[in-house]
Amino acid sequence: MPPLSIPVLLGTARDGASSDLAAKYVHELLVMRGVLSELIDPEDYHEKKTFEAEHVQPWADIMTKADGLVIVTPEYNHGYPGPLKEMLDALFDEYAKKPVAICGVSSGVLGGARAVEQLRQVAITLKLVPVSEAVYFANCRELFNDDGSIKDASYDERCTKMFEELFWYARVLKDGRDGKVDM
Repeated sequence: MPPLSIPVLLGTARDGASSDLAAKYVHELLVMRGVLSELIDPEDYHEKKTFEAEHVQPWADIMTKADGLVIVTPEYNHGYPGPLKEMLDALFDEYAKKPVAICGVSSGVLGGARAVEQLRQVAITLKLVPVSEAVYFANCRELFNDDGSIKDASYDERCTKMFEELFWYARVLKDGRDGKVDM
């Protein structure tokens, strides 16, 4: 069975955001599990702050090949950041029938739960399939060491549960997209 391709989309373009650490952590765990993964920063797609076709094409190419998606997003004022909205809205067909896992990040105790719930609705509209497992990185500023390593080892188990569901959906939906499942 070929390895799954699952990019990690960072939800913010802010330099030095603590969600960068969470996204790198999730990305590294995927790679350690043999997944082909890229860490996508919305800032890389913001040339001249437009989402014209030539700027979006690399993102479209990534999602066309992808078997699923992980979003790691901070929660700002009970919602998710504008750069993430722009990235998601830049495509449509490339997302169809692919699973998405969503991780919330916040400096508070809820770990971005409100942003995660909003994104589940957006994902459904984009024809993504949101998995039920999510990981919430609460008190994120205190959660990582200076070298970027995580202080709380329980996040490995939380991510494993989320990945198990994501990988199952990725394989099943890939078979469906490839016509291996009769409807």
